Amino acid sequence: MLISNVAIRRPVFTMMVMSALVVFGWVFYRDLGVELFPRVEFPVITIVTRLPGADPETMELMVSDPIEEAVNTIEGIKNLRSVSTDSISQVIIEFELEKKVDVAFQEVQAKLGAIRASLPDDIDEPVVEKFDVDAAPILAVVV
Repeated sequence: MLISNVAIRRPVFTMMVMSALVVFGWVFYRDLGVELFPRVEFPVITIVTRLPGADPETMELMVSDPIEEAVNTIEGIKNLRSVSTDSISQVIIEFELEKKVDVAFQEVQAKLGAIRASLPDDIDEPVVEKFDVDAAPILAVVV
């Protein structure tokens, strides 16, 4: 009851304390350097290739395996896997955390460019993408 008695008997003092708390809070909030969602780049790169009308076995033999063999020589690979489905090949390359994503992206593009001639002629251009955390949806609504 001590705080309530002071607040009732001395309203000017109470108002000045509240104003000081608001001013100090605003000043320190402005200089606060903590982010709730800091920018994080995971060293994961995916290569998606389409070959219309191909079955999964053909995608594996003609597209996924040559791409895996080419990028396997890049230094710093932690995990390399591929998924081949009807008409689509997806090669997922996970690098060590120390590896810079931009450098790894350039190396993957260079290796892919080197083997592009050995891939089937009727494939769509392979799409090389970096894994982006910010591209993930925040909310999914199911109706």
